[in-house]
Amino acid sequence: MRRHPAPTWGGRLVPVVPLLYLAVYRPWQLRWGATRTEVAQRVPGDEIVPSPHWSATRAVSIAADPEDVWPWLVQMGAGDRAGWYSYDLVDNGGKPSAREIRPDLQRLEVGDPVRLVAGSPAAFRVESIDPGRSLVYAHSHDGGTVTAALVLRPDGPGRSRLVHRVRFRIPPSPFAVGWAALMDAGDFVMSRRMLLGIRDRAERHARRRRGGPPPEDESPGAAMDFRLQIPVRRPPGAVFALLADVQEHVGAPARTGVRMSKSPPGPTAEGTRWHERVRLAPGWWMSVDSVVTAIEDPELLGMDFRSAWFTGHLDYRIESTPGGCLLRQHFVMRLPRPLQSWSARVDARLRPRLLDRLADVRDALEQDG
Repeated sequence: MRRHPAPTWGGRLVPVVPLLYLAVYRPWQLRWGATRTEVAQRVPGDEIVPSPHWSATRAVSIAADPEDVWPWLVQMGAGDRAGWYSYDLVDNGGKPSAREIRPDLQRLEVGDPVRLVAGSPAAFRVESIDPGRSLVYAHSHDGGTVTAALVLRPDGPGRSRLVHRVRFRIPPSPFAVGWAALMDAGDFVMSRRMLLGIRDRAERHARRRRGGPPPEDESPGAAMDFRLQIPVRRPPGAVFALLADVQEHVGAPARTGVRMSKSPPGPTAEGTRWHERVRLAPGWWMSVDSVVTAIEDPELLGMDFRSAWFTGHLDYRIESTPGGCLLRQHFVMRLPRPLQSWSARVDARLRPRLLDRLADVRDALEQDG
């Protein structure tokens, strides 16, 4: 009698995965971040698809007033607009979404087209707009309709709540089931990233508006060579102390997407090492290791850094001024030869983030002071 081998653990899990998806993951992602009230309430645009085959309501809290959030919503869109603040390689042709408010994109009217994906003629149509409160898009094709509503409301002093609802009716075609499955699995990934992108940009904008002049870029034309500076209303010693123990400030909340550790513990000195993990996408982290190469308290902190994808050097120089100090950052990155053709694209993505991070350092220092 022929004996069949016992099923492996992988084989036992195969029938369980669909059940976990339907019973746990799917209900969670369809209402990610949203309260029961937000899921149940009607929002503008519901009337466009009154009986949807699929509906999702997601939400995020933002530490900024609605007027700091609204400009980021108005300028969204692929191609020649500001991007969707999501995974730009997927929906914006690899062009980075804007990290600043663009005055030329602050006028939006009912009927305006808003491109879904860069390079594609497919576009949302603006169905309704209530300035400062709600924005509704719709797209219809071959009998199917998708609506996307963004509803913004105050949530206490200096805080907002942003609710995003997506509804669709499946087009009557042989590909309907596949199209619905794609929406079910892929929409959450892009929508979640968009909401977090809006939140991070609006919160930074609100802090900048309260925190003084933005950082200056002294090397806009030098690829992969960044010379930045920002005035700080704190003495040089306070700035140096934060930079020398930055792991205590960056990565503590995990939402920053950066986690850092330092070794050995104790005062920072030449030879001190940092291990940094940077979140690139859900479940995908990049490791960066740094070693301190120069230190002069409170004027200079220099280090070399390395990852699997690049190497480089970073200097912080702190110059005393009558009102505090001037913090200068010189950041040089080098890609391996096979990746050097990507230098311009990496520069375009990295430069605004370095400016944001330098301003975050200033904000953390002045808030603590």
